[in-house]
Amino acid sequence: MKKEQIQSINDELLRKTGVDFSRYRNQELTDTIANALTFPLYFARSVARPVGLFLLATIIAIVWVDSGYFKTFLGFPGLVLAIVNGVLLGLVIFVRRIRNDMDKVFAISADISLQVVRDIGSAQAKIREGSADFPSLLEIFQGVNAIIILPIIIQTLDRKVPLFGGLAARVTERFFSVVDARLVSTIRDKGDEGQQHTAPVSAEDMSEWLQTAERIVDFAKSILSQVVIKVGKVVAFPFVMVFSVVFLLSAAILYGGYAMMG
Repeated sequence: MKKEQIQSINDELLRKTGVDFSRYRNQELTDTIANALTFPLYFARSVARPVGLFLLATIIAIVWVDSGYFKTFLGFPGLVLAIVNGVLLGLVIFVRRIRNDMDKVFAISADISLQVVRDIGSAQAKIREGSADFPSLLEIFQGVNAIIILPIIIQTLDRKVPLFGGLAARVTERFFSVVDARLVSTIRDKGDEGQQHTAPVSAEDMSEWLQTAERIVDFAKSILSQVVIKVGKVVAFPFVMVFSVVFLLSAAILYGGYAMMG
C-alpha cells in the first residue's frame, strides 16, 4: 500500500474518531514487531537453498553430458531455468513458514486495536458529537493493520532482507491482506458485532462499545491460528501452481534441447 493511501486512511479515521492512528507507530512498537518476525532470517535460506540445489544439479549435468552443444545449452538457458525454478520453490517454502510469525503479529495487532478503541473512548469531545459515520470496530481493526502494523513489517523487511526485501514484502503483504480479510469475514459471520457506525453518545453506550470491542478481540485471538493456517494454504497455492508449470516447461525445454543436440 502506498504512503498516500495509508495517510488517507489515517486522516479519515482521525476525522471520524478523533484519534491519530499513526502515532502508535513508534520505535518501541517497531522493535516489538521486529523481534517477533523471524521469517526475514529464513527468507534468504528458503530461496537460496532451492536455487543452490537446482544450480548444483545443472552443473552436474553440464559435467556429465558428452555433447558440447548441449553443454552450451545447459550453460545458459539451463542455468537461468535453474535459478527461476529455485526462486519459485523457495517462495513456496517461505509462504508455508511464515504462518507462525503471522500468529504473533496479528496478536500484537489485536492488542493495539483494543488500545486504540480505549483511546477513542477517551476522546469525549468527538464522542459527544454522535458522528453518523463513526467507524465500526472492524474498520478500526483494519485501520490498525493498514496504518500501523503492515508499514512496520515492510520497513523491517527492507532493513533485514536487503536483496529480496521487495519480493518478501509483496509476499508478506499478500499474506497479511488475506488473513485480515478472512478474519474480518469470520467475525462478521459470527453476528452483527462490530458493525456499529453510530458514535456512542453516553457513558453507558461507550461502556457497551468497549465491552463489544473486547469480545471481538478475544474472539479474533481464539480463531487466529486456524485462519492463518488456512490462509497459508490459499496464498501458497498460486506459487505451487506457478512452480509446477514452470518446472514442467523447464523439463520440456531441456529434454527438447537434449533430443536435438545430444
